[in-house]
Amino acid sequence: MKECIAFFSLMALMIFFSGCGKTHSASAPEVSLPPASLSVWERPDILEKGTESGSEGLGDPAGRSAGELVGTALEIYNWFAEGRMPLAQRTQILVHLETGEEETFQLVDSPYFSNFEQMKEYLRNYFSEEIVQRLLDQYPVCRDIDGELYMLVTDEKQEDFLKEVAFSVEEERESFIRLSAAVSDEQDPQKTRRYEFVCQKVDGKWIFTTFACDWQ
Repeated sequence: MKECIAFFSLMALMIFFSGCGKTHSASAPEVSLPPASLSVWERPDILEKGTESGSEGLGDPAGRSAGELVGTALEIYNWFAEGRMPLAQRTQILVHLETGEEETFQLVDSPYFSNFEQMKEYLRNYFSEEIVQRLLDQYPVCRDIDGELYMLVTDEKQEDFLKEVAFSVEEERESFIRLSAAVSDEQDPQKTRRYEFVCQKVDGKWIFTTFACDWQ
């Protein structure tokens, strides 16, 4: 689990700094970030369209690099893996039914959804139903409280032992793209792991049907 989260952390960081070049490998930043590298919370093309913008999902993948295709979905995945959603100041304290311990939840401040069902619908614009359900089951950090979406507040920090990520487009057809990420381990530079991502066009919309840790 921790290796999976560390992998997503590093990939998100490297995609963020890779810009919008058409190369298939991530590298250190050399120029200022272009608009295409902005967070989905900040991109003006999305915010101007409001909450329905998620219906576009990944959009048309033609001419985009492997890192670009993975980038937006990776950020969304990390909302749950690392609790990266923007949060408002309002909090609610609930008692865990099994442990009896108090848990602090913070209101999610999203321009795209305001409750759990809306959030699930948004996720379906990027991931298959199976991945959406697995993601929510693996990271049960969001819940509705009084009809509004809250996220569990946690201070847990994940160690990052990953050093480099190189993205590649392995196969591309009319309605299918298979991508990979080769990851080197900081503790063992000779050790490389490969992760697979598959995008497919389903009902006229491109979504991920395989997403890295889901197939380990």
